[in-house]
Amino acid sequence: MIKATDLAWARFAAPDLDRMERFLTDFGLVRSARTVDALYMRGTNADHHFHITHLADELAFLGMAFKAASLRDLKVLSRAEGASPVESIDEPGGGWRVRITDPHGFRVETVFGVGELAPLEDSEAVGPDFGPARRRGGPVARQSRVPCQVRRLGHFVLNVPDCRASDDFYKAHFGFLSSDVCHVPDEPDELAVVFNRVDRGKEFVDQHIHLSVRSEETGLGHIAFEVADVNALFIGHEHLKAQGHQHSWGIGRHTIAGQIFDYWFDPFGNRVEHYYGGDFLNAEDPTNVAPLKDVLHSQWGAQLADRRASLTSDNDPLRT
Repeated sequence: MIKATDLAWARFAAPDLDRMERFLTDFGLVRSARTVDALYMRGTNADHHFHITHLADELAFLGMAFKAASLRDLKVLSRAEGASPVESIDEPGGGWRVRITDPHGFRVETVFGVGELAPLEDSEAVGPDFGPARRRGGPVARQSRVPCQVRRLGHFVLNVPDCRASDDFYKAHFGFLSSDVCHVPDEPDELAVVFNRVDRGKEFVDQHIHLSVRSEETGLGHIAFEVADVNALFIGHEHLKAQGHQHSWGIGRHTIAGQIFDYWFDPFGNRVEHYYGGDFLNAEDPTNVAPLKDVLHSQWGAQLADRRASLTSDNDPLRT
């Protein structure tokens, strides 16, 4: 086992890179590289990229990548059953990786040494607008209706028939810690939802980087991107709506994890989320056992019933 430090990227396949790039640009990502057959998109942080689309006839979610703390960790992981040797990455950003497949067939890369780029300015962030940190003195702050700048890739959700097998795999290989778990009603030994975070000791991290949801079908639920502040999230919503993109669910605030959320579909049916805020935990925080209704209901704003009423995709990330 190693301890993954963060998410690196998600990989997709699609038949039209131009169409994907137009959507991702409207969603707030920035192109970092493009080849004849692949598109690499970044955010405002230093990551070279965190969204990859390969040109292909068939639509697909190709998998995700985690960051390792060292090349030594890659060598450790390469000794796991079914893992590849440490290999160089022949793509923009470079670096090294180990590849492995999880129990449900998802391809997982673990990477180290990928190049970084100069961070981009969060030009649309208004800053603290409430509470003790409220700052409204001086020049007035007004946001234009432009794409909501994305900072980083924050988490991914997998729909799987066996949550426990998924949970065991990611803990055993990447050292994840469970933040919140929900059991199937009337089946206390069966996991319905598991929220896992990385283990960085006493450092506080997002409540989850990986979420497994029990489902009859196997597939990607969604990937989620952190934005600068709640104002940017609302402005991004208005921009995406004006551009005619398909909305999924939001705006609201999750009960478990606590993020303010807004979900959209990319042109090929993949669900992507803008989020801001949420719970931060460290290795000393215990696992919370929560009722399933806490996943299915928002603290405020859009509720699950609202989303299901307007849902047009069969890829429902909370189908249980």
